[in-house]
Amino acid sequence: MAGGHTKTLKVLPAGERHVAEYRDTLTRLVTATAAVQRTDGFWNVNLADASHLPGPETSGTAFFAYGTAYAISAGLVTGSAFLPVAARAWNGLVTTAVHPDGFLGYVQKVGDRPESSQPITYDSTADFAVGAFLLAGTELAVLAV
Repeated sequence: MAGGHTKTLKVLPAGERHVAEYRDTLTRLVTATAAVQRTDGFWNVNLADASHLPGPETSGTAFFAYGTAYAISAGLVTGSAFLPVAARAWNGLVTTAVHPDGFLGYVQKVGDRPESSQPITYDSTADFAVGAFLLAGTELAVLAV
């Protein structure tokens, strides 16, 4: 949802009647997810239960980092409060999930429920997560300028 709202807001004309709703939803999502981010920068598969499927997960983390970085650059949230969230996510991704050869691991595969794609390992990957990782990096680079 963070990725979808971000991509939508980037292309909607400012005067489009749903912009305020998308901005509000993304702001609430970024605020809520920041509160459950792990100390290593990742978010768990189950945001409501840290002990259920507790390992790092790359795709959700990348999409949350992307949405958070965009929310900062769009002025939806303050950089002082949320830049540490986005930076912690990025640092977790590049130090834990990116292999020395550039392969991206710890990706939950597509399934009908989180349990159907377990276990998530250092070698688990999928194209959509690579895309999310690149989107996050691109949006974070905007903040560095």
